[in-house]
This record gives sequence, C-alpha cells and structure tokens, in this order.
Amino acid sequence: MTDSSAGSVLRAVLELGPAPRSAISRHAALSPATLTWQARSLIEAGLLVELPETTGAGVGRPYSPLELNTRGNVALGVHIAAGQTTVAAVDIGGRVVHSTKLPHRSLDPPTILAAAADRVRRLTAELSGMRIVGLGVATGGWVDTVAGTVVHHSFLGWRDVPVRNFLAEHTGLPTELDNHTRALAHAEQLFGRIRGAASSIVLFVGNVIDAAFAVHGQVHYGPRSAAGSIARLLGTEAALAQGIPARPLEEFADHALCTAAGLSAVDVPALLTAARPGTAAHDLFAERARVLGGVVAALIDLLDPDAVVISDRALRLPGVHDAYLGAVRERSVVCAEPGDVVFPSSFQGRILETSSAAVVLHGLFHAPHTALAARAV
Repeated sequence: MTDSSAGSVLRAVLELGPAPRSAISRHAALSPATLTWQARSLIEAGLLVELPETTGAGVGRPYSPLELNTRGNVALGVHIAAGQTTVAAVDIGGRVVHSTKLPHRSLDPPTILAAAADRVRRLTAELSGMRIVGLGVATGGWVDTVAGTVVHHSFLGWRDVPVRNFLAEHTGLPTELDNHTRALAHAEQLFGRIRGAASSIVLFVGNVIDAAFAVHGQVHYGPRSAAGSIARLLGTEAALAQGIPARPLEEFADHALCTAAGLSAVDVPALLTAARPGTAAHDLFAERARVLGGVVAALIDLLDPDAVVISDRALRLPGVHDAYLGAVRERSVVCAEPGDVVFPSSFQGRILETSSAAVVLHGLFHAPHTALAARAV
C-alpha cells in the first residue's frame, strides 16, 4: 500500500505537471500528511524535484511546486519488429530523447538480441550522468511476461526465445519483456489518450496484428499471457455474419500488403508513399481499414470500452481513418458515434520507442520504490 501511494503521487505529478502539494493531494486522493511523506520519499529517491517557491499568479501564499525529475531519469527501450530493432531512451515524462534503428541481418534470435544488447551498452555509456531505471523490451506475438520469453512470433519464426534473460545478462540492466500492443496500452494509459479511462482497447496493425484490452484500468494478460491474439477472429461465423471476409488475418499484415503490391521486400514507407487516392496501393490500405474496422466493431460490442486506440501507419492516408470509423458505424450494435470512441495512437512517429520504454515505466509509476529496488539488485 505504501508503494501504491507513492505511485499515485508520481502519476498525479505526471498528469498535472508542476503542481503544489495541495493539488497533488486532491488529484491522488491522499491525505495531506500522506502526500507530504510520500513526496519526501520520492524527492529522496530522485524521481521528483522541488521547484523554487512561487505564488502562482501573484496572489496567495507562496508554495514550492513538485515536478518529475525528467533530466535525471530515463528508461531504455528495445522494440523488435519484423525487419528492424529500435533502441531508444525515453525520459520518465514520456519524451523520446534518443532513437536508433538496427536493420536485421538475419532472423536468428541470438544475432538480433546480440546487436540490440551491443547498442544498449553503447547508449548506456552515452547517457552517463543519467539514471537508467530499466530496460523495456517489446515485440509482437505471444509473449510470456512472467517467464520473459517470446513463446511464438509468427513472422520472425521465433519459439520459446528467452529474450529477457539474454538482454539482462548482456546489458547488466533490470529487464522486462512484454507484447508490444500491451506495452502500447500502458504507454497510452501513462502519457496518451486513454489516461484515466476505465476500459479501453488498443489495436496494433503492422507485420503482426493483435489487440490489448484493459478493464478497470488494468491491462488484461490471462493466465498464459496470451490475451490479445485476434488471429482467428476473422473467418468465424460471428465475423461472417457481420460481413467480414473469411480471410486469414495475416493477409492484412504489412508484409502481405507489400507482397500484394508487387514489392520485392517489406517496404511499408515506399508503399505508403505510393498510396495516393485512386491507386491500387491506397485501395489495399483502405480495404484493410474496412476489414479491421469490422474487427474493432466486434471488440467494441464485446467489451463496450470507453476508448479504442488504433496504431496503423496508414491512418495518415486520406480516407483510411474514415474507413475504420465507417466500418465501426456500420457493424457495431452499441457504438453509433465511433468518432467519439475510436482514435489514432497518441504517439504517431514514436510508437515503437514509447511503447518499449513503457514496459518498465508502467512499473515505475505504479510501484516506484519497488522498481528502483529491482534496479539496485
């Protein structure tokens, strides 16, 4: 309970920005005495800083605002995608301060992980003087967060790969692993659109397509950490009844669209550049949006969430966002106004960096002292 209260204080400062203790106490629903005690512990832990005394607008008693110590604390993130690994540093306020892309030389797990570990070690040296609160790792597919393994990644062909232990051993950093869509859900809860939402869905559309959902603010994992796989949702009787084509979900992944467009390699940026309205490339993305919009409609009818966040690079194309909304409007029973519920990700252009770092930042903002104690082990 003590560390939970500390997390409430830390999240309140994240949400309010620099604020007086009275405002933080109300926002975190803590007594002034508890707030004073927890604020002192977080200042001593180096997570909060006390700003010079101010009177705000120039009236009233002076006070010393509290602020996140973003200059002194960063999380490192590793996102392992189909064609590249992204290594990033994100401060505890959610700002990306460094990002590097490492194209895969092969899909062999030790090769990819060794390259990531080498870049993490060099980035750690470059960030000397800043505290690294941990290393978060995110990737698609079935990820067992307890065991720290990638159970199955369909595109990479990985099975039972001990990612967490490998990177922890080769970087010396406390390391956590999660599915990238659940990681994105945590990032959106901390820094983005679904902050404060009681229930939410996040759909990630890339070379792997999967979903995450949260109820009462808690991202659901399931007893086998397998929650979020929607690969078999298309082609079911329920989907067919809604007019969704009975086609494997993989046919709508990025790599499949590139193949359908006649590209010799998976080059989504090139396909997006070619996808002007009226072109075959644009039609591919629009069709995907209509099909996956039907999936979103089914998920909305199942969970009736406060918000749905979609991560799809094609959302910036004319008509694609509207295609998602149109499919939800047509097929959902409970969502008559999808524009009030369905949104693009808050982190366009930095989704991979922010989501991977959120694997560890989520824990820091909910149990900060426990997270820092793990770092010291």
